[in-house]
Amino acid sequence: MDIRALLLVSGGTAGNGEAPQAGSIAGVPFAFLDVLGSTVLERVAQRLNAAGISQISVLTSAGQEAKTFVEQACFAARVNSVTVTGEEYWPAAEEVCEEFRQAGADMVLVLRLGSYVEMDFEELIQHHIDKHCRMSSAVDARGRELEIFLLDAARRGDASALFRSKLERVRDDCERFKAKGYINPLRTAEDLRLLALDGLLEKNAIRPVGREIRPGVWVGARARIHGNARILAPAFIGVGAKIRAASLITRNSVVERHAEIDCGTVVENSTVLPYTYIGAGLDVMHSVVGFRRVCNLPLNAEVEISDARLVGSSPANTVSRTLGSAVALFAVLPKQVFRGFLGRVRKPRPAALPESLQAPAPKLGTPDGNEPASGQEVGEFPSSFAVARRYGEH
Repeated sequence: MDIRALLLVSGGTAGNGEAPQAGSIAGVPFAFLDVLGSTVLERVAQRLNAAGISQISVLTSAGQEAKTFVEQACFAARVNSVTVTGEEYWPAAEEVCEEFRQAGADMVLVLRLGSYVEMDFEELIQHHIDKHCRMSSAVDARGRELEIFLLDAARRGDASALFRSKLERVRDDCERFKAKGYINPLRTAEDLRLLALDGLLEKNAIRPVGREIRPGVWVGARARIHGNARILAPAFIGVGAKIRAASLITRNSVVERHAEIDCGTVVENSTVLPYTYIGAGLDVMHSVVGFRRVCNLPLNAEVEISDARLVGSSPANTVSRTLGSAVALFAVLPKQVFRGFLGRVRKPRPAALPESLQAPAPKLGTPDGNEPASGQEVGEFPSSFAVARRYGEH
């Protein structure tokens, strides 16, 4: 039996391109963001593949700001992707279903990838067959629609009616299937944070992608953690992330791929999204940080940070990151060559990481162009400055 799936992902902004929609941050839908090292899309696609679904297509209206994330997520999940504008969205969904039918599909699973649902799709398919349904829809334990539908591909009228109502109306004789398992609505930053936290605590099927270097601490490939940094379990450090000297990552914290935590910063019970830079000497508590935004969960407030020395971002594009690293390297080489001619060659000191990671990142610079005081390093607080920091067991 040929069963194919259409995953619907709304854009990160409303139709006017200004107002943010639920389930996104800075115009990037949560479906395309990492949760413990793998995107929500990839995890859902794996469950569908395990249920025997032969082909998966993703339809999204996400804007240009999400393009790189869409491409990376779809490539990792090995799914086809179609990006359209808001006006073309529902006609395009109907067109994809028609293409499935013409290609010989027997059934089409339509799933709006807003909520994250860990259900047994094989049970849904068997239920649909046993009940001889034209259309089945999944509901939660309270009978609320999960926006997951299974259609007979030959019933073009059913698909047309479903998409023209934007999934809000189904046939009266549509058979309801009660889904069992973990469900997260994924509408807010708090939901995104909870999804990762439940994964760390093994309350759902999401498992960290990386190596467990000690009980409860997972680290992705090519992540670099300074020997002076501390990581308290449970915690996750993603692929290519950098944790610089004297940093503290407390329990229940998540630092996703290619994120960077600068010297002396504390990340407490928070999630740092992919490609995010957090400056030196900061405390990040009970928040989701990314795209130059801090979403504080207890206060239910989101703040955009304009100073990249506090919260910044690195390019999500691999080529851009490589070029940036090359520029930084060539900026250092002339100085090293000059030292070599003068014979001032220092014997390398044994260290867990390159020496560059022991100092604050170049993004810090010198504020307002002022020169540091004599005997004071850039990024160092004056001796008269008192700093109070709190972190603990909670």
